Amino acid sequence: VKFWPKAINEWILPRIPRKSGDSKVTAEDEGLFLIMILLLIAYGTITHFLGTHLWGCFIAGMSFACIDKEGHKGHTHHVWVRQTKRITSWMIRIFFASTVAFSIPIDKLLSVDAFLKGSLMGIGPCILTKVFCAPFMGSAKFVIGWAMVGRAEFAYLIAQMAAAANMIDEA
Repeated sequence: VKFWPKAINEWILPRIPRKSGDSKVTAEDEGLFLIMILLLIAYGTITHFLGTHLWGCFIAGMSFACIDKEGHKGHTHHVWVRQTKRITSWMIRIFFASTVAFSIPIDKLLSVDAFLKGSLMGIGPCILTKVFCAPFMGSAKFVIGWAMVGRAEFAYLIAQMAAAANMIDEA
């Protein structure tokens, strides 16, 4: 975490030629994003052979945790989000459609019994409990409460993977 911030801030980014004109994305931001992608691929590949690529993704993210422009705290996070926003939103849709959505048979999904049980589970434990705990969270109460609701999709993926691995009974 100490090598990359110094190397990127003091050696690599100052050597990138400046763009002429008034553009939304600076050449420095494009260079930073390229370095992020290259390190992500390199660390992910190396740690894939050591066990799991997720280690490399984590290490790549940590490599950029201390890189900031003066006066712009969180600049690297802003660069990453701005460059990956569109592809991330589409990949989430495709991921959900190709894992969870296709794993449920249509005849079971569209039954009255499944609709009633799903509505009770969705409204009660999945939404109301998280929104009702929001008043205890301070000024950002409803943002936090509704943000917790969206995290439930990951639980569906875990349940689908557990069912595929015969770790739970399919009812």
